[in-house]
Amino acid sequence: MIAYLRQAAREPFAWGVSDCALFMADWVRVARGVDPAASLRGRYRCHLGAARHIRRRGGMEAMGRDLAAQAGLPETTAPGPGDIGLVRDPLAGPVFAIRTRIGWAAKGPGGLALGAFPVIVAWRI
Repeated sequence: MIAYLRQAAREPFAWGVSDCALFMADWVRVARGVDPAASLRGRYRCHLGAARHIRRRGGMEAMGRDLAAQAGLPETTAPGPGDIGLVRDPLAGPVFAIRTRIGWAAKGPGGLALGAFPVIVAWRI
């Protein structure tokens, strides 16, 4: 996981290519061999496009639950390192993230953020 996070930190944020949802989905693809965001890839290129997809899917939590279910990921109330989740960033709001030993890692326009973000919902990898 550390190698994945280092690589992701070097990649610039780009809607539809390297944003919080695809950062998380790429980790699932590496860890489990399944792409929970296959239906999202190449479908948006800006914040408004991403917002449209999120709205159509019933919001961030509903979209996350749907994508996790499609990937066969069980929900967990005790996420451990490597698990994924939807967390609340105090500046950005809900974002998809990966649990590390020291907090949650999320991809945003400012780079990779690491923090003790409150969990909205999480899934076991």
